[in-house]
Amino acid sequence: MTQQGIQATTQQATIRKQGAWGLWWLTGITLGIYYLVWYDRINGELAAFTGSEREGWTRWWSQIIPFYGLVGLSRTAKRLNQAHGMMNSPVQVSPVMTWLWAPVWFGSHTRYLQRRINALADIQASHRI
Repeated sequence: MTQQGIQATTQQATIRKQGAWGLWWLTGITLGIYYLVWYDRINGELAAFTGSEREGWTRWWSQIIPFYGLVGLSRTAKRLNQAHGMMNSPVQVSPVMTWLWAPVWFGSHTRYLQRRINALADIQASHRI
């Protein structure tokens, strides 16, 4: 994809920022329901940002299927890396951290991913100026 094509795609798809701790608490308070909404939203934004198709693993229901949900988390991390790469960002997201360690550590994968999404939103905003 050319630089102009990347710029046009990333300007059309806006990545929204959200407080990582607020997300974590909201997920807990709603007994995980908001997590499904958040997961679907971020994957929709990342798909639009990268110009990729939305596959099954990007949908909310993928997170309730054992093992398939872990595959979805890993691929979400990879797509987030792709988005950062498109913006020449040094930020990296570890798929292993996303699907293995973070969910075990008090569901911290939401905070882990959201912080990197917020960094992408900041970079995107700085390119629009």
